[in-house]
Amino acid sequence: MANIAAENSAQQESKKKRWQTAVNIIGPVLVTLFALVLTVEVGFRLFYQLIPIEVCASDPIIGTYTCQPYFEYDKPVRIGYRYTPGFKLEGLWNPANPFLANSDNSTAPSSRDDSFEYRFVTDEHGFPNEPAVWQDQYDIVLAGDSFTIRTAPITWIERLEQFAGQEILALGAPSWSTLNEAEAIRQFGLDKQPRYVLLMFFEGNDIINTAQYLERQDSGLDWREYDLQGVPLYRQMLTPHFVHHFWQKFFPPPVEETPEYRYPIVANTEAGQIETVFKDVHLLPLSADYDTLAASDEFTAVKNTLIALNEEVAAQKAHLVVVYIPSKEHVLWSRVWDPVDVNNVLERTVTVTLSKGDRGKLQWEPTYLTFDRFSETTQAQERLMADFTAEAGIKFLNLTPVFWQGSIEQGELYHYGDPHWNQAGNDLAANTIWEYLQNLNE
Repeated sequence: MANIAAENSAQQESKKKRWQTAVNIIGPVLVTLFALVLTVEVGFRLFYQLIPIEVCASDPIIGTYTCQPYFEYDKPVRIGYRYTPGFKLEGLWNPANPFLANSDNSTAPSSRDDSFEYRFVTDEHGFPNEPAVWQDQYDIVLAGDSFTIRTAPITWIERLEQFAGQEILALGAPSWSTLNEAEAIRQFGLDKQPRYVLLMFFEGNDIINTAQYLERQDSGLDWREYDLQGVPLYRQMLTPHFVHHFWQKFFPPPVEETPEYRYPIVANTEAGQIETVFKDVHLLPLSADYDTLAASDEFTAVKNTLIALNEEVAAQKAHLVVVYIPSKEHVLWSRVWDPVDVNNVLERTVTVTLSKGDRGKLQWEPTYLTFDRFSETTQAQERLMADFTAEAGIKFLNLTPVFWQGSIEQGELYHYGDPHWNQAGNDLAANTIWEYLQNLNE
């Protein structure tokens, strides 16, 4: 019995030692992992500029709310969001990076680098103006989406200020829709006694962003609260995205001997061939036909907003001008001739319908369009806006013909990777808008 008791005691002592050994090993490992996760989560949130663009592009939640922590959100939704006042961003920016258009591996590797010294600041109200202090009066007030942000060494707004010989009040933030822009003009622009109010309509995503605005306004939540509801914690954390990023770096998946990239595609012009990357999401609104767009809740909201805003601007004895900005997908599509390129684009189109048959919200399914059908629908949104503004008596400046002709004659007017205007495009937009405003005075 004594031997058995001694053996049991020895076994228990051995188990205790093994457990203590395990604790001594696992404990520090867990503490180290926790410290590492905490460092990543806190450190990179404080120094978000250091987050690799691939990590930002890996999830829209991370890309919007962690990599861009410099927005303020109103509740209830009116403007939706704007930059924090006094925000400043400086450094090199490379608009040839294809991640700016699509975050997947759809673009062939390229050594192209179009970097330039980038400077972006916001004023005392969180809008893209310099100097920071507002004037009491501006002749020109404008509102737009990311086309109001710097995309070239000299923006079209700065060029327009040179022509006008005075400062312009710019109200804008990325992915704003017509509804965000109209509300910004009401709150911050009409009391500046402007002569001209410019509202920029970007065909690439304004209709989609209008749907997002309506959804968030109806919810009673602010923009950020709406987007984060139901999002699991792991998607909001940086660590899983960093782990995936570095795993791909150190253990890249097998590469096909001849990988089939969708981009770049080649557009043929008199100035030579243009290699560029399309942004797939911009193909969605270009896939909708005229009647579907016209009967949608989104366009109804845009239409009603512009009619009301036009009356409010006219009451201030000013001119409202809706400036139609075409996407490069629209401008260059008719010049894409290679059958492989054509098919790669068409495979990213969709079939757009309405949620209630002949009316309702826009919805889509991944059934792509034929060449003839897509060539027709690319014109639909442009024609619809032209027809509506003419009927409503709203001044309308359509930049599509100017950019189409300019691309053929001059070459690149949009960046290679980024979907916005390069310097030549900014200059062309400024020249065209200034000439239009001058003609209004005659």
